[in-house]
Amino acid sequence: MRILFFFILTLTVSVPFLTSCSILNYSNRVLGFSLEKFKNEKVGKFSAVFTTTRGACFIKSIYILEKLKAIIVHKSFENGYIVAFNFSENFDCCLPSTEAGIFMTDVENGDVKIEIVSNNSLLAKKLSVKFFEMLTD
Repeated sequence: MRILFFFILTLTVSVPFLTSCSILNYSNRVLGFSLEKFKNEKVGKFSAVFTTTRGACFIKSIYILEKLKAIIVHKSFENGYIVAFNFSENFDCCLPSTEAGIFMTDVENGDVKIEIVSNNSLLAKKLSVKFFEMLTD
């Protein structure tokens, strides 16, 4: 009984500590979320530049993902990204669990560069075509 109490106490103390360590992105890793798989992707990455603000682009991106019936897993306006899954209803090239990331960065002239990234390069290509089309509407 004492061992169980000690285990629960240790877990209760260590999890909040680890989730507060943002220097090495521990909080997201402890919770099972990381952007590393998207940052290292070479083939499944498609981008375009749009004349808009990052705020407007972020809001419209959420709207587009809702229209595509995707489930948003994580989003950060400050860091300019949205991660979602469940694209299989609109695209036959993936499983429901296949994730895609939408990354928004400001470019010099005030425009916004949008990157669609997925480890499934076919999904990334098809999603980017549809997403960029819907973004310009």
